Amino acid sequence: MGRRPARHGLSALKGHYVRRIGLGLSIVRNVLAGRTVFDLPYYRESELARLLNLFAHVDASRWRGMRVLEVGAGLGRIGEAFHQLGFDITSTDGRSEHVERMRSRGRKAQVLDLDNPGSSLEGFDLVLAFGVLYHLGRPESFIQRCGRSARVLVLETVVCDELEPVLRSVSEPSGWSGEDQALHRVGCRPSPAWVEDACRAAGFDLIRDISSPLANWQTGSYDWTPRGSGEWRRNGANLRKMWVCEKTRT
Repeated sequence: MGRRPARHGLSALKGHYVRRIGLGLSIVRNVLAGRTVFDLPYYRESELARLLNLFAHVDASRWRGMRVLEVGAGLGRIGEAFHQLGFDITSTDGRSEHVERMRSRGRKAQVLDLDNPGSSLEGFDLVLAFGVLYHLGRPESFIQRCGRSARVLVLETVVCDELEPVLRSVSEPSGWSGEDQALHRVGCRPSPAWVEDACRAAGFDLIRDISSPLANWQTGSYDWTPRGSGEWRRNGANLRKMWVCEKTRT
């Protein structure tokens, strides 16, 4: 006879599906009310948690005077924190409706399709890329363009649990359920080793993994244990990483 699943395992599985159903219902309610996924409480929690982690590991004052580009900004709330700190920041997103909302709040914003190899990132010293790399079909091209312009790249993304450099292509949803997903419905799940290799190849010689529990939120985990399992979601949370990549050679 097969072994019966442990009771605590069943409880964890049940809790996972209850959370996912609740999150799905929240998204539907927001859509019906004319709001976006970026207005959901869990999304705002994620933005605050990621900013807390970043500022806990980096003295942002040393970036003073840099021209900052926020990519895949959604509604630009992470960039808003830099704006409030006095940085010269331009926020971008692939969807014009999100850009219009940022502009309506007085922010410098423009439409930018990061999967278009002709889209330029020139003119900026610091690129903020939170939660956008895994929504790209051509992530290596994007990182290369960052390396041609920026001195600093702050990169945060969902990853897959592979120990070797691996890049997995995935299909992502469209319509109302995909407004924060891949612009062209093709995303990726890179391994941490792949991301770090790509950043080095782009010219960033100092790459610091600043992932820590400070950044954890309801559906995002940064303090996960590598197993080489290939999964990119564990216990109901996406496996994520955050790096600060810099050029120190002149």
